[in-house]
Amino acid sequence: MKARKLLIADGDSVARKEMAKFFEDSHFEVETTASAAYAIAKIVQKQEPLVILGDCFEEKIAPVDVIALMRKCNKNLRIILVSDDSSLDTLKRIREDGIFYHALKPHSQEDNEELRSAVECAVQAY
Repeated sequence: MKARKLLIADGDSVARKEMAKFFEDSHFEVETTASAAYAIAKIVQKQEPLVILGDCFEEKIAPVDVIALMRKCNKNLRIILVSDDSSLDTLKRIREDGIFYHALKPHSQEDNEELRSAVECAVQAY
C-alpha cells in the first residue's frame, strides 16, 4: 500500500499536535512544522502531495502568500487551509490560488471528521 503522506504546517502548536495525532491514528505518515519556509522547502522538493495549512507560522507571513508560493512550486499540490478567518477578501484570494478545501479549525470530533473527509478526498484526487 502506498504511504499516505501529509504535511501539517501551523504555528499553533496545540492545533498542530492534535491534528497530527488524529491523522496518525488514521494511518497517515504525518510530518509537522510551525515554519512556512520549511513547508515551502518540502513542496519544492516535491516530497509532499498534501498539506494542511494553518493560519499562522513562525514567520510573519500571511497564509494567502504561503499558498501562492506553494502553488507556484507545485501546481498539483493539494492544500487544505484550516483557518477561522472567513473574511471575504481572504476567501476570494485563496480560492483564486486554488486551494483544495477550506475548513474551520477543528474544535470537536465532528470537525475532525469533516477534516478527515476532506483529506480522504484530496488523497483520492491525487
